[in-house]
Amino acid sequence: MAFMLYTDTKMQNPADTRLTFNGVGNLDVVLYFGSNQSDEVLSPETDAQIILKPVNLIKKWQPNKYYDYGNIIEPSTPNGYIYQCIGSGRTDSKEPRWWVDYISGVSGSAWFKVLGEAFRHTDIKISLTQAGLDSAVGGEGIGLGAQLQGGRAIPVYMRVSNTTGDIRNDFTDACRGLATNSTITTTTNV
Repeated sequence: MAFMLYTDTKMQNPADTRLTFNGVGNLDVVLYFGSNQSDEVLSPETDAQIILKPVNLIKKWQPNKYYDYGNIIEPSTPNGYIYQCIGSGRTDSKEPRWWVDYISGVSGSAWFKVLGEAFRHTDIKISLTQAGLDSAVGGEGIGLGAQLQGGRAIPVYMRVSNTTGDIRNDFTDACRGLATNSTITTTTNV
């Protein structure tokens, strides 16, 4: 297994955390970054250290594309809202005028509903300690060091904030994630 996020300190359960946030407030989560293979070493390809940061995973609307039920997208020019496919089909060649004030609309034969405001990368704070979340800056990454040896889990504390009353749910398609800068994994004789 490569270096990745896990839900446990023994690094046996890969994290596939989806955010469902049905109210205003904060959601705190702890995940564990590492590799359960003690002979693996992670190094940055060009940077001075390994950085873990929030990233945008929302797919942009595309013309003449087939969308399945549950797919989540945003307009090609983001308007701050996300839309979920509620009727599978193919979109038109021309992008629709996106709505935010009514529940659903159509693009070609595909039907979409507005889910509410999109999670922003600034809604996600990460830290190497629980207490550090209070002073962490939303959307910024954390340094994990110049090299990481497998076999040791690094706790990563994450706080997701929902400042709107909108239901914010990316369960079917992830909207935000955590990723490292460009890295390389090698193996050593341990």
